[in-house]
Amino acid sequence: MKRFCIVGTGGRGTASYAEPILKEFPGRIEIVGLYDINPLRCEACKQILKRPDIPVFTDFKAMLDTVQPDGVIVTTKDCTHAEYVLECLKRNIAVYSEKPLCTTRKQCMDIRRAAARSSAPAYVTHNMRFGPDMAKFKELLQNGAIGKVLHIQFTETLDRFHGADYFRRWHRLYDNTGSLLIHKASHHFDLINWFADSRVKTVTGQGALSFYGRKGAFCGKRCSTCAYAGDCEFYADVFASEHNRILYRDAEKADHYYRDGCVFDRKIDIPDTYAATMAFENGIIGSYSLIAYASYESMHIAVEGSEGRLEYIKRYGTSWAVGHKNSNKEVSLANDGEDLDDSRTFFMLTEMGKKMERIPEVQVTGGHGGADPALREALFCGSGADPLGQRAPMEEGIQAVLVGISVMDSIRAGGKLVNVQTGKML
Repeated sequence: MKRFCIVGTGGRGTASYAEPILKEFPGRIEIVGLYDINPLRCEACKQILKRPDIPVFTDFKAMLDTVQPDGVIVTTKDCTHAEYVLECLKRNIAVYSEKPLCTTRKQCMDIRRAAARSSAPAYVTHNMRFGPDMAKFKELLQNGAIGKVLHIQFTETLDRFHGADYFRRWHRLYDNTGSLLIHKASHHFDLINWFADSRVKTVTGQGALSFYGRKGAFCGKRCSTCAYAGDCEFYADVFASEHNRILYRDAEKADHYYRDGCVFDRKIDIPDTYAATMAFENGIIGSYSLIAYASYESMHIAVEGSEGRLEYIKRYGTSWAVGHKNSNKEVSLANDGEDLDDSRTFFMLTEMGKKMERIPEVQVTGGHGGADPALREALFCGSGADPLGQRAPMEEGIQAVLVGISVMDSIRAGGKLVNVQTGKML
């Protein structure tokens, strides 16, 4: 029986790890401690789990001293991940960090040195590697289905249900996340690095705050007390969810964190529009773009090789996204709780475009298209072969973050070329 602690008992720590671990791994994993800087949120997590016996802590080191866990899962605010990861590595305790691994170059270097000294397993929970489509994408590339990879194109559009939610939460401040290039795009940069089987050498970037923040027509403090609630398209009843009420609204008095902040808050200081180019050490050239206010949600990945092209296009509704006053109406691609506009195209072109092979869809259940349960099994209980390299060790988490940091550095420097590995402007 492995003994795990959950560090950070908000939505991700509770719903993506604590709850499913108790359901999926009875007799294999026991949760022996919950940590959060907010004691009320810890107690709320216990209530949701229906496990009043699990001890809660607001002192991280004291928790480690007391319960001596075999593993720790870190799901706190992005900028704090490093301190918990470093302490676990120092104590040789297995640690699993939610993405992004960290938010600064110094944190990356500190974790790299600590991981080299530690004997403990250490991974980043890059769950997109475990989605069946992305795993198949990697398998085809790895097997040489389109020859030598020459170019990778990756585009993500977040619609105004999903994208807006990042600008309600702590993610909207640079000091907390380093921007969506780190919080959100570390997923994508990890996939790109994985597909390229190489490290990014140099990047350039452009970005802007084009839609949220000071660009908005209305500005209040938070949705639940906003005078413009009846007029603003982005009003969200975030606390309609019982879990959100318990984890956030009822816990506000302990840390004064508002889960329903205004998306047009003038304090927002991260871009909502990003574009980047990148050059890899193995000669591959890549491009990346992300916007957080799109008319529909989509992902588009295209890899051109010496002998063909592999392309994946996914469009989907996000009626599940947290809070939107029109989420039960026929607006955007969200239709009364059903993603009616979902579409998927996954194909491979070979023989100079003369032969097309459509890649069939594999139906799986679970969060993030079935990726989450596969990740939990592989990281927390798996010890066997990993032919695709789906388990992402600390160094690969570092590389995903370094790309995001470097693109943001380039944006701030007016689009200058940045060496990803050193941080130097070129």
